[in-house]
Amino acid sequence: MPGIPHEEPEMLDVSSGQPGMVVNDIINEEHSLLHGTENYQSTAGEDEDDELLKAQKLNNGYAVPPSRLKVILVGMYMASFLSALDMTVVSTLLTTIASDLDAIPNMSWIATAYLLSSAAFQPLYGKLSDIFGRKTILIMCDIFFAVGCIICSFKSFPALVIGRFVTGMGGSGFNTVCTVSVSDIVPLRDRGVFQGIANIAFSIGAASGGILGGVIHDLLGWRWIFILQVPFTMLIGLAFYFFFNLPHGSPGLGSPGHVKEKLKRVDFLGSISLVSALMCILLAASLGNQYFSYTSFTFIGLIIGAMIALSLFVYIELNVAPEPILPITLMANRTVLSSSLCNWFFTMATFTIIFYYPIYLNAVIELPPSKVGLRVIGNFVGVAIGSLSAGIYMKKTGRYYKLTIFSALVTWCGIFAFNFLTPHTSPRIQMIMMTAPGFGYAIMLTVTLLALISAAPVKFQAGTTSIQYTFRSTGSTIGVSIASAIFSNVLVKTLNAKIPEIVEDPKLAKSIIERALKNTDFARDQPKLINEVLRSCYDTACKSSFHFATVIVSFGVVAGLFMRENKLHASVDRD
Repeated sequence: MPGIPHEEPEMLDVSSGQPGMVVNDIINEEHSLLHGTENYQSTAGEDEDDELLKAQKLNNGYAVPPSRLKVILVGMYMASFLSALDMTVVSTLLTTIASDLDAIPNMSWIATAYLLSSAAFQPLYGKLSDIFGRKTILIMCDIFFAVGCIICSFKSFPALVIGRFVTGMGGSGFNTVCTVSVSDIVPLRDRGVFQGIANIAFSIGAASGGILGGVIHDLLGWRWIFILQVPFTMLIGLAFYFFFNLPHGSPGLGSPGHVKEKLKRVDFLGSISLVSALMCILLAASLGNQYFSYTSFTFIGLIIGAMIALSLFVYIELNVAPEPILPITLMANRTVLSSSLCNWFFTMATFTIIFYYPIYLNAVIELPPSKVGLRVIGNFVGVAIGSLSAGIYMKKTGRYYKLTIFSALVTWCGIFAFNFLTPHTSPRIQMIMMTAPGFGYAIMLTVTLLALISAAPVKFQAGTTSIQYTFRSTGSTIGVSIASAIFSNVLVKTLNAKIPEIVEDPKLAKSIIERALKNTDFARDQPKLINEVLRSCYDTACKSSFHFATVIVSFGVVAGLFMRENKLHASVDRD
């Protein structure tokens, strides 16, 4: 395992030139902000603190022995892999599965159900793990994931959608609680390395989902895509059950008391209002302009409902809940707010590129799926290098502010370059175009997480991690939804403007437009003139989404400038 460097003297805040803040400084500086929320995480007694310190001395700053640490981490990386895999595993099989279940008109729900539940329930798990303990919540998420996969294997469309929703509840918990748990057992100074490996596991899962789904379907049938995940999920649960045992005094053990006492501490009103708000927002973003127009009563109703639920959530968290589900008062902390917004904007922009670059390659350059896959492999290469590089840099230097600026500029330049993509761009350039955004974004994910965790007291680390993942999950969904709306509107406008100019028959022109909107492969079988015009329309529409990504990532760059340089401790004990 990586060695633990000695702690360095307090660092300077690069943005202000003042001494960097350590956790105790934050507590003093933000005393008025945090006062009254001390029950957010239970405090251990002196004997328990001594046991935690003893464990750290025996394990070179870590909370558990190396042998158990390896098993725990492998289990967490497998959980991260499966969580990401299920986001994309049905991407290449939507029409196939929907046709088999006679549900073509509603096939988008097969993918949307997982994403909706994942984004909506993700914010809840940090606080729940503070109350019930990381191990308990991880095993609960493992059960959700396994049961959801089993339900998905039933040959029924309602069962498949319900199963995907339940699986998403487990998958989102994997993401949040595994990240929090690593912070319980690994010092912040080394935290970036392990987060980098987790990012790689997540990226491999997301990148291979569509491929594995297609292979398994061809060999065994689509139901086996879900059945085969069950034994792996059970192995992960067993690893957590037998090996994830933290020393007394660790914040990951949860609070003492019986289940009834713990349930009384759960902020049910806040949880319900938050989930309701996120569900309304995500439904409006995902289904708007597809199932209903932006001017429809349904869309307006969802937006109003989201605003009411969100306002109610903020009121409950600030004035009613004794132990808020999310420590939103911490959003007044400069680093917490800036790192969250930076993560949000960068996720929106990066996922827009990840989604629309393959569409450009397929619709404009007319590459077959196999070659499209080769063109986007640079994203995985960039993520792998960026994740590990960021972790190693922070381990050696204990700093991250300059790395934040560097990654922001790399990502911005990489996304900006897509505005100049043309069908004549060389294949070599096409293959490496995704590398820079992937590299910069991977660094940004690692840096913003470390910045956010280091900016808050240990008792808030679960809540702040939930904030991070909430911004990330909503950013990906909202970003792609906005880009999709822009793409669709521009495509309709350009098709209606250009096709009638070359096709005199109005009925034929209308038919071409309708078919071009439904299927990007339609252009390949058309006469040269029509083919060129259709490709030009797709080019304009894709470029509009690239313009959107460039503007959004610019906001992220600005947000990143306001983060402070906080100390990355060399042991688990940071108080």
